[in-house]
Amino acid sequence: MADLVKKHFYKITLTIPEEFQEMSSALLSDFPFTGIEDEFDEQSFTIEDVYWDNGNIANQLLSILESTSIPAEIKDIMIIEDQNWNAIWEESLEPVQVNESIVITPIWKAHQIESPIKIIINPQMSFGTGYHSTTRMVCRKLQEYVGANSHWIDAGCGSGVLAILAEKLGASYIYAFDNDEWSIANTKENIHLNNCTSITVEQESIFSINLPQVHGIAANLYRNLLIPNIHKFAKALEDSKGVLIMSGILRFDEQEIIDCAVQHNFIHISTEYEGDWTAITMRYNP
Repeated sequence: MADLVKKHFYKITLTIPEEFQEMSSALLSDFPFTGIEDEFDEQSFTIEDVYWDNGNIANQLLSILESTSIPAEIKDIMIIEDQNWNAIWEESLEPVQVNESIVITPIWKAHQIESPIKIIINPQMSFGTGYHSTTRMVCRKLQEYVGANSHWIDAGCGSGVLAILAEKLGASYIYAFDNDEWSIANTKENIHLNNCTSITVEQESIFSINLPQVHGIAANLYRNLLIPNIHKFAKALEDSKGVLIMSGILRFDEQEIIDCAVQHNFIHISTEYEGDWTAITMRYNP
């Protein structure tokens, strides 16, 4: 029997500012990529060689992004051999120690972990692991502010880590939402893995949703989603005069976010930094 021909792939790395990456992923979702990797200010798209079309596909990506005013340039193109990508990726994921009491761990390494608060997730390559520095910062802030029997919102829940942590910290009701159907599916899976019973999950857009009254909100969202919707967060905290924990914010956007929130009757409590990212905590105080 003839040997099977081994597949080859092209990995196209583009420089794309982090705040545009969610939008670029959506715009390019019709291409037959086998993987997308997000890094700080760059995205990599891997595609099988049968779709390479003598490199024309790279120019197609740039053309689509430029047509929507997303700044992008080709940084690198490389050829890679076929491998068991999922196995390699899974092996690279280690449990993340958020602090002395909180650990986020992939399900296949959960048995190795002993921690006061253990969050078990089934990470997905397509949209994230819950390991980003913004998630870690919000986790630490939730530990400060979630009270027994409190009600919370997880805005842009992703893998559901923040909603799960809120329940483990004592919240009796958490409303989690995201506009991405795969995020919703993964959040529900992770809720089941952690035996959570107090989380309601819905696929909703932040621009059209009506938020319930709560004691606190964790909003791990980009600047372009936070600023137009801070008035909604204020309304959801009217009764409790509660806290708003915002992340997904780059350092150079920090003051703009604070100023916008102050205009909606929030007062600034604290800002935490990790690398180029910030987490801002504010309280509604009309």
